[in-house]
Amino acid sequence: MKEEIKQVLERYDQLVGLILDQKIDEFADKMDERPPEEDDVTYETYLQRVTMQETEEQSKAMEQEPNDLLGGKSMNEYFAQLPFEELKEILEYSALELDRGVPDSVVAAVAGNKDRSEVISYSEQIVKDAAWTDEELGNEDSLFEMEFQKVKACFKVLAQMNEAGLLVQVLDRFMSYPKIPDFVADSVAEYIEAFPDESVPLLIERLEEHRDDGLEGPCEDLVIMLTNIGKKEQMPEIYDALRSAFRYMNNKIYAVICLADYGDPKAVPMLKSYINRHQDTIDRDLFYEIMSAIQNLGGDISDISDPFGDFTKKMKKNG
Repeated sequence: MKEEIKQVLERYDQLVGLILDQKIDEFADKMDERPPEEDDVTYETYLQRVTMQETEEQSKAMEQEPNDLLGGKSMNEYFAQLPFEELKEILEYSALELDRGVPDSVVAAVAGNKDRSEVISYSEQIVKDAAWTDEELGNEDSLFEMEFQKVKACFKVLAQMNEAGLLVQVLDRFMSYPKIPDFVADSVAEYIEAFPDESVPLLIERLEEHRDDGLEGPCEDLVIMLTNIGKKEQMPEIYDALRSAFRYMNNKIYAVICLADYGDPKAVPMLKSYINRHQDTIDRDLFYEIMSAIQNLGGDISDISDPFGDFTKKMKKNG
């Protein structure tokens, strides 16, 4: 790889890091401005999302600016003209060496390359051959999270190419682990959620296969994936799957949170009925989560008896 390309990538990575640090400091100061109707966790999550959005917007703008080291071309323009062999080297270097991962301009250049079949073959091979856990990597001299950045970049490439050919294999491998690192699960989820038409029936099928097992481990992640897809476009089959998850999940809190996030008020009668039928046995945390979900879905909680008094006290205090 040319030295000037390394310099551009490293400088870009440093600047994005500085922007992110600046935004984190800027929004941390705004915690004191939390509106009274927002709790700390919700408001902090909102600020984190805005921080990342603004950092991403500024980084995209940087990739569009002319760069003297690239002959006056922007990163977007320069990478788009390179042959695939050079782009592979740039992608892997960025994945392994840059703190912020592979720049969008590199991902876009790889995805838009004229050698489409070769790009797909390369990306699929990276995903198949990669370690998804530290134990699978088996190399003490390598940082597992950095090595996985190549997979994350290839997932993004395949998503931009609208190439869903790996969905079944990715989902099957994901389901084969009792648990994998969060950053791996997040990358897998991004790929699966990029293809809602294809992935929704697959996710529902997998959940149905495991419902008698209590829907633990990776099934909990599948319920979250369905919810994220449904938040963009509600579908009757997704609501039915979330309702089924609430019925069969050993840890029902996941299903309750997802039903609230999904946002369909049809869940309110079901949730209220569950509390009424389990007044003497319901877990405190589950009760608290269901009450919050009912409120978030616009339901009335005044007719629900609170066996613990915690939620009622909190409501009176806030009121």
